[in-house]
Amino acid sequence: MRPNDEFSCANASDLLEAYLDGDLPPEEADLLREHLGSCAACAAERALAERIQRELRSLPQPDCPPEVIERVVRAGRGEVVPFPSRDRTSRPRIAAAAAVLALAVGGGSLFVHLQQQHLQQQRERQVAQATQEARFALAYLGRATHKVGLDVRDEVLQKRLVIPTARSVSRSLSDLPDEPRKEF
Repeated sequence: MRPNDEFSCANASDLLEAYLDGDLPPEEADLLREHLGSCAACAAERALAERIQRELRSLPQPDCPPEVIERVVRAGRGEVVPFPSRDRTSRPRIAAAAAVLALAVGGGSLFVHLQQQHLQQQRERQVAQATQEARFALAYLGRATHKVGLDVRDEVLQKRLVIPTARSVSRSLSDLPDEPRKEF
């Protein structure tokens, strides 16, 4: 990039990694520093990239087996390095891992199914209880009106008691969570 070219955020983004690694030529590094000083978005991007780089470098380094190091060195010299033959113990390990995975997935699926079934049963019990309470209320209302000699018409009963009760039960059932609550 020539010094008189317009430096954009896209250019800054492309050069940011090389800048952080110290691999940019001095002219481009100066242009990028100047852009980062005037562009808050690119400066924030640099800060994030620096933080990620710091955290990645702070991770523990895995130990590399000597066979792998030797293999890389030999391959670097241009030698043909054959792959070692696999031992026969890896197949049972893979099969065991696959069996454990299958059990975990199956168990999780069964757990979810049982939770859904429990929730459905809970809703059915609530509907049955609401129905029983409504029948009791209607029977009580019928007895009370019969004793005092009042005659309640079915349409009044329907309008004043049955429909509001049905709405209330419907609302309370729709407010139930999709997953059962855990009690401790």
